[in-house]
Parts: sequence; C-alpha cells; structure tokens
Amino acid sequence: MPPRSQQGESKQGLIITLVFFILATLTLGVTTWFGYSEQDKLDKAAKEAKRNEDTFKGERDYYKAQAMLYRAYMGMTEGMDGADTLGTLKSQLDSGSLGKSAKDNADVTKTLKALEAKYGWSGNQPKETLEGAIKTLTTQYENLANLKKRTDDELRKARQEVQKKEEELAIARKEFEDNLKKLTDKFQQDFTKSNEDLAQFRSKIEEESQKLEKVRTQAEQEKKTLEATIAKREREISDLKKLAQRKADELAELQAKNPITPENMRTDWKITYIDNRGTNAYINLGSADRVRPRLTFTIHGVGADGRPKPQSKGTLEVTKVIGDHLSQVRITSVHDRYRDPIVVNDVIYNASWNPNIKKHVAIAGIVDLTGDGRDSLFEFMRNLEQQNIVVDAYLDPKDGTIKGQLTYQTDYLILGGVSERTVAGKSEETEKRLVEGRKQMQEEAKKYGVQVKSLQSYLEMIGYPLPHSTQEGAATRYNQRSDIVPRLSRDRFPPPSSNGEKTPPAPPEK
Repeated sequence: MPPRSQQGESKQGLIITLVFFILATLTLGVTTWFGYSEQDKLDKAAKEAKRNEDTFKGERDYYKAQAMLYRAYMGMTEGMDGADTLGTLKSQLDSGSLGKSAKDNADVTKTLKALEAKYGWSGNQPKETLEGAIKTLTTQYENLANLKKRTDDELRKARQEVQKKEEELAIARKEFEDNLKKLTDKFQQDFTKSNEDLAQFRSKIEEESQKLEKVRTQAEQEKKTLEATIAKREREISDLKKLAQRKADELAELQAKNPITPENMRTDWKITYIDNRGTNAYINLGSADRVRPRLTFTIHGVGADGRPKPQSKGTLEVTKVIGDHLSQVRITSVHDRYRDPIVVNDVIYNASWNPNIKKHVAIAGIVDLTGDGRDSLFEFMRNLEQQNIVVDAYLDPKDGTIKGQLTYQTDYLILGGVSERTVAGKSEETEKRLVEGRKQMQEEAKKYGVQVKSLQSYLEMIGYPLPHSTQEGAATRYNQRSDIVPRLSRDRFPPPSSNGEKTPPAPPEK
C-alpha cells in the first residue's frame, strides 16, 4: 500500500483534470450553440427576402396585366409587348390565379366583367373597343345632323306652299266679300226706298179716307211688287253664292288640269316588265329598298324632256317582294289602256313613301274604303304602317276623341268624312264630338304647318285603290279632272286562258 500522502496528490490531479475537461466541454457546447443560432437567423432572413420578392413580382405582373387589358379595351395595343398573351392574362385575372391576394382584386374583377359585358372578348382582343364605339357614335351623330337638315328643308318647302295657298284663299275671299257687300248695300237701299214708298201710301190712306178702297188695292199691289223684288234679290244673292262656289271649283279644276310634277319624283323607280294582259308586272324596287307587299304607287309616263308626266296613267300594288331590287306587282287601275297604255319604263311614284325616312300622317274623320259607308279607319292605319308610314294621331270614331298628337314632324293631315251617312247609327253627341275633333285637328295642322289633304286626294296621291262609289263619281268627272284615277273592275282585264297559262317568270334582277 502506497503512502497516504501520495494517494492524496493523485486524486487532486485527477479532480483538476476533470474540472478542466468539464469547463472545456461546456465552452465548446456554448460556442457551438451560438454558431447554429446565428445561421438560423440568416436562413430565416433569406426566406423572408424570397417571399417579399415573389410578392412584389406578383403585384407587378398583376398591375401590368390590368394595364395591358385596359389598353386593349381602349383600342391602343399598337406597339404593345405581349399583346398575343392578353387572352392568357385575362383568364388568369378572371380565375383569380393572378392578383388573388391583392386588396383591390374584387373591384378589378368587377370592372373587367363590366368591360367584357359591354365590349365582349374574342381570343387576345376585345370584340369592340372604346375607340370604335366613339367612331360609331360620331357617325350616328353626323347621320342625325344630315337627317335634321333634310327634314328642315322639307318643312320649309311645305310652309312656303301653305303660305302660297293661304294667300290665294285670302284673295278669293276678299273678292267674294266685296261682291257680297255691294249686293247687300244695293238691297238695303232698295229696301229703304220701298219702306219710304210704303209710308207715303199709308199717309195717303190717312189723308184720303174717301179713297180708302182704291189706295188699299194699290197698296196691296205695291206690297206684292215689293215682295217679288225681295225674293228676286234673295235669288240673286243665292245665285251669286253659287257662282262664287262654281268659280272656286273651276279654279280647283284648272289647277288639277295643269298639275306640276313633284320635285321629289324620281325617274329611276320604274316598271321593268309587264305581261300581255297588262295586269301583272315587275318593278325595280325590292327588299333592299324596304318594299313590302300591299305598298301602292301611281304610274306616270315619261315626256320628251325625260321627266315624268304629272298626270298618272294608273295605279299598282306590290304583291310579292322577289329580290333586293325586284318585286311583282298588280295593276289596280288604268286611265285609258288603249290610248295611253301602261308600258315598260313607266315611272312609279308614291308621294307619302320614302325607303329611308318614315313619313308621318294624322287622320281626322271617318275613313270609308269600301264605298258603303262603313268606317275602315283601323284597317287603313294598318295598311299605312305596312307602307312604312307612321300615324301620329287619329280621331277615334267610337267616341270622337283625338288619340295621339300632331307635331312638326307630321307631313299630312288626312280629312275623312263626318256626314250623316258615314256616322249613321251614332248618337248626336258622338257626331258633335267628331265634328269638333276634326276642326281641332285642322287647327293643330295649321299651327304646325301640316299639309291638309282630303281622303280621296291622299288615296289618289299614293296610288291606293279608291272606294267603289268614289270610282264611279271620278269616272264621270274624268274629262274635267286629270288627277282622278278610276279603278277598273276585275272583269275589265281578260281572265287567264284555259290552257293553263301561268304568271310569267320574274325577269332577272339587274
């Protein structure tokens, strides 16, 4: 056994060694921990920077895609990079895969959907752009400005015509009133003188009572003479009124015998073919000219100067629209099929129809289209609408009220009848309202400068088949009125042949 002192020294050295080992181990552990802690912070910082970079890049792509789509909707993609990827970018924005976390994502999506609903989208571009819409609106504005100018010109011409007619009427009225005043003054003088003579006779009766019987007889004779004179004067006044009316009729007949070719009558609307029977024909107007079945025209020959003659040869009605500029028609009336037959290249005309502008009319009174006194107002209105004519106002035959309103845009006021025949079966109150309503619409027409036409005159003007009773009256006045177009009965045209003859084929459209 070693000495006690040596054992104590050996344990002391071991303890010191162990202490230094533990201290070294602790120092190494602490140092290693601090090294790993700093590396973790660096890793976290790098990841945060990467996330920020991705976020900024996504926002950049999000707003860049918006700007490119907005430029596309404005129509300003010329020179823009990535124009061929607009469809992909729009799909990403619509699906939310691009800019999903952006604060304004909902507002942007709503805006893009509104733009797509208004302008559409096809492939990599919108179907319509803001620039295109502006050009379209500009064109529409220019068209409306041109339409307004044409309408103003027509209105000015119509007002000038109305003023001219009013001046002529004022001259005729003044002449009539002057003649009536002269006759009235003369009658008053004669009547005063007769009264004076009668007073003298009465004075003589009082003064010469002895001659009572003789004076009484003479007074009776003078009275009879005076009554005869008064009756004669009344007959003269009545004859003068009839003379004034006859002169007015002669003036109207003179104007009718010498009509003027309307300025707006075109020479390029013609009959291009007509069959041997003279009933079926073809004209060079069709669907491209907005022609519809039942549209009517008057037919005019062409003079040596190349202008249409004012007197019409007859009338026709469209039965079938065949092509852009081709329609089959039926000849509904003719003046003189032997001395002035309807032939190819005759001009057709309807004063109240325009393929580009709708005409406007108003109707006041009973519309008798059959000649039997039956009111056909609503049937007439439907026929006018089929001819592209707008009825602004009409007088309701049921209660005499005015439906609608005349305006400066109204072209014609058509005057129907209000006679006992046309209002048969209606109450006196309804008849009174019809008369008052007709008068009110005439006042409105004067206020707005609307041209007034009788029903018969308007029907003749547009080539509409006349009522049967009207045709008979027109036929008797044909030598005096050249603007009357009597409608021929169906049996005036030869019937189809028994060998199965069919309507000739439509000529080729030019």
